[in-house]
Amino acid sequence: MDTLTAPLLLFIIFTGTIYYVLVPFLSEGILVVDEAIDMRTTALELRKMNIYKQIREIEFEREMGLTNQEDFERSREDLVTEAADVLRDIEGLSPTSPDSEEPPVPLLVTSNCPSCQTLIEHGTRFCTHCGTQLGSSCPQCGVATSSDDRFCTNCGRGLLN
Repeated sequence: MDTLTAPLLLFIIFTGTIYYVLVPFLSEGILVVDEAIDMRTTALELRKMNIYKQIREIEFEREMGLTNQEDFERSREDLVTEAADVLRDIEGLSPTSPDSEEPPVPLLVTSNCPSCQTLIEHGTRFCTHCGTQLGSSCPQCGVATSSDDRFCTNCGRGLLN
Protein backbone atom coordinates (compact mmCIF):
# COMPACT_ATOMS: atom_id res chain seq x y z
CA MET A 1 0.00 0.00 0.00
CA ASP A 2 2.87 2.41 0.74
CA THR A 3 4.32 1.85 -2.70
CA LEU A 4 1.12 3.22 -4.31
CA THR A 5 0.72 6.18 -1.95
CA ALA A 6 3.83 8.11 -3.03
CA PRO A 7 3.18 7.89 -6.81
CA LEU A 8 -0.53 8.68 -6.28
CA LEU A 9 0.34 11.72 -4.16
CA LEU A 10 2.86 12.92 -6.79
CA PHE A 11 0.26 12.42 -9.54
CA ILE A 12 -2.31 14.49 -7.61
CA ILE A 13 0.21 17.29 -6.99
CA PHE A 14 1.31 17.23 -10.65
CA THR A 15 -2.30 17.31 -11.89
CA GLY A 16 -3.18 20.16 -9.52
CA THR A 17 -0.16 22.16 -10.63
CA ILE A 18 -0.98 21.70 -14.32
CA TYR A 19 -4.59 22.70 -13.62
CA TYR A 20 -3.59 25.96 -11.88
CA VAL A 21 -1.10 26.79 -14.63
CA LEU A 22 -3.52 26.21 -17.52
CA VAL A 23 -6.72 27.70 -16.07
CA PRO A 24 -5.74 31.35 -16.74
CA PHE A 25 -4.99 30.54 -20.38
CA LEU A 26 -8.26 28.66 -20.89
CA SER A 27 -10.55 31.06 -19.03
CA GLU A 28 -12.59 33.88 -20.56
CA GLY A 29 -10.06 36.44 -19.34
CA ILE A 30 -8.30 36.37 -22.68
CA LEU A 31 -8.15 39.83 -24.21
CA VAL A 32 -10.25 40.43 -27.25
CA VAL A 33 -9.68 43.36 -29.58
CA ASP A 34 -12.23 45.64 -27.86
CA GLU A 35 -10.68 45.04 -24.44
CA ALA A 36 -7.22 45.74 -25.82
CA ILE A 37 -8.46 49.06 -27.23
CA ASP A 38 -10.06 49.91 -23.86
CA MET A 39 -6.77 49.18 -22.11
CA ARG A 40 -4.87 51.35 -24.63
CA THR A 41 -7.40 54.16 -24.18
CA THR A 42 -7.07 53.89 -20.40
CA ALA A 43 -3.29 54.01 -20.67
CA LEU A 44 -3.49 57.07 -22.91
CA GLU A 45 -5.92 58.79 -20.53
CA LEU A 46 -3.53 58.18 -17.63
CA ARG A 47 -0.65 59.53 -19.71
CA LYS A 48 -2.71 62.61 -20.58
CA MET A 49 -3.49 63.27 -16.91
CA ASN A 50 0.20 62.85 -16.07
CA ILE A 51 1.19 65.39 -18.73
CA TYR A 52 -1.39 67.88 -17.45
CA LYS A 53 0.01 67.40 -13.95
CA GLN A 54 3.53 68.05 -15.23
CA ILE A 55 2.34 71.26 -16.92
CA ARG A 56 0.82 72.45 -13.63
CA GLU A 57 4.04 71.56 -11.79
CA ILE A 58 6.29 73.53 -14.13
CA GLU A 59 3.89 76.49 -13.90
CA PHE A 60 4.12 76.28 -10.11
CA GLU A 61 7.92 76.04 -10.27
CA ARG A 62 7.98 79.13 -12.50
CA GLU A 63 5.77 81.05 -10.08
CA MET A 64 8.03 80.06 -7.20
CA GLY A 65 11.10 81.26 -9.12
CA LEU A 66 12.67 77.80 -9.33
CA THR A 67 12.78 77.83 -13.15
CA ASN A 68 13.82 80.60 -15.49
CA GLN A 69 11.47 81.79 -18.24
CA GLU A 70 13.41 80.14 -21.10
CA ASP A 71 13.38 76.69 -19.47
CA PHE A 72 9.73 77.11 -18.52
CA GLU A 73 8.65 77.98 -22.07
CA ARG A 74 10.68 75.15 -23.60
CA SER A 75 9.37 72.56 -21.12
CA ARG A 76 5.79 73.76 -21.44
CA GLU A 77 5.98 73.71 -25.24
CA ASP A 78 7.34 70.14 -25.17
CA LEU A 79 4.59 69.02 -22.78
CA VAL A 80 1.82 70.70 -24.78
CA THR A 81 3.13 69.01 -27.95
CA GLU A 82 3.20 65.66 -26.17
CA ALA A 83 -0.33 66.23 -24.86
CA ALA A 84 -1.51 67.01 -28.40
CA ASP A 85 0.01 63.75 -29.63
CA VAL A 86 -1.72 61.80 -26.86
CA LEU A 87 -5.05 63.49 -27.61
CA ARG A 88 -4.68 62.59 -31.29
CA ASP A 89 -3.96 58.98 -30.30
CA ILE A 90 -7.04 58.91 -28.07
CA GLU A 91 -9.14 60.43 -30.84
CA GLY A 92 -7.81 57.82 -33.27
CA LEU A 93 -8.98 55.02 -30.97
CA SER A 94 -12.45 56.42 -30.37
CA PRO A 95 -15.17 54.88 -32.52
CA THR A 96 -16.39 57.63 -34.83
CA SER A 97 -18.05 57.35 -38.17
CA PRO A 98 -15.86 58.42 -41.09
CA ASP A 99 -18.66 60.64 -42.41
CA SER A 100 -18.67 62.95 -39.39
CA GLU A 101 -15.96 65.56 -39.63
CA GLU A 102 -15.71 67.43 -36.37
CA PRO A 103 -13.70 70.63 -36.08
CA PRO A 104 -10.50 70.25 -34.06
CA VAL A 105 -10.80 71.12 -30.40
CA PRO A 106 -8.18 73.55 -29.10
CA LEU A 107 -5.75 71.79 -26.76
CA LEU A 108 -5.09 74.32 -24.03
CA VAL A 109 -6.38 77.85 -24.27
CA THR A 110 -4.58 79.98 -21.76
CA SER A 111 -4.19 83.64 -20.99
CA ASN A 112 -2.56 85.70 -18.28
CA CYS A 113 -4.20 87.12 -15.18
CA PRO A 114 -4.53 90.90 -15.64
CA SER A 115 -3.39 91.44 -12.05
CA CYS A 116 -0.40 89.10 -11.51
CA GLN A 117 0.28 87.74 -15.06
CA THR A 118 -0.07 84.07 -13.93
CA LEU A 119 -1.05 81.68 -16.71
CA ILE A 120 -4.70 80.68 -16.39
CA GLU A 121 -6.86 78.27 -18.38
CA HIS A 122 -9.78 79.48 -20.46
CA GLY A 123 -13.04 79.47 -18.54
CA THR A 124 -11.43 80.00 -15.15
CA ARG A 125 -13.44 82.50 -13.12
CA PHE A 126 -10.79 83.39 -10.52
CA CYS A 127 -6.99 83.49 -10.61
CA THR A 128 -5.51 80.63 -8.60
CA HIS A 129 -2.53 82.77 -7.61
CA CYS A 130 -4.00 86.11 -6.51
CA GLY A 131 -7.77 85.45 -6.46
CA THR A 132 -8.69 88.20 -8.94
CA GLN A 133 -12.10 87.69 -10.54
CA LEU A 134 -11.43 87.09 -14.22
CA GLY A 135 -14.89 87.50 -15.67
CA SER A 136 -18.55 87.48 -14.91
CA SER A 137 -21.06 84.73 -15.43
CA CYS A 138 -24.76 84.38 -16.12
CA PRO A 139 -26.70 84.24 -12.84
CA GLN A 140 -29.12 81.70 -14.31
CA CYS A 141 -26.89 79.11 -16.03
CA GLY A 142 -23.36 80.07 -14.92
CA VAL A 143 -21.84 80.42 -18.41
CA ALA A 144 -19.00 82.94 -18.62
CA THR A 145 -20.00 86.28 -20.09
CA SER A 146 -18.09 89.42 -20.98
CA SER A 147 -18.80 92.80 -19.49
CA ASP A 148 -20.33 94.17 -22.72
CA ASP A 149 -22.80 91.29 -23.20
CA ARG A 150 -26.45 92.29 -22.82
CA PHE A 151 -27.80 88.72 -23.02
CA CYS A 152 -26.43 85.30 -22.11
CA THR A 153 -25.33 83.32 -25.16
CA ASN A 154 -26.40 80.05 -23.53
CA CYS A 155 -29.82 80.68 -22.02
CA GLY A 156 -30.79 84.11 -23.38
CA ARG A 157 -31.29 85.75 -19.98
CA GLY A 158 -30.86 89.52 -19.95
CA LEU A 159 -27.75 90.66 -18.12
CA LEU A 160 -27.67 93.83 -16.07
CA ASN A 161 -24.45 95.81 -16.40
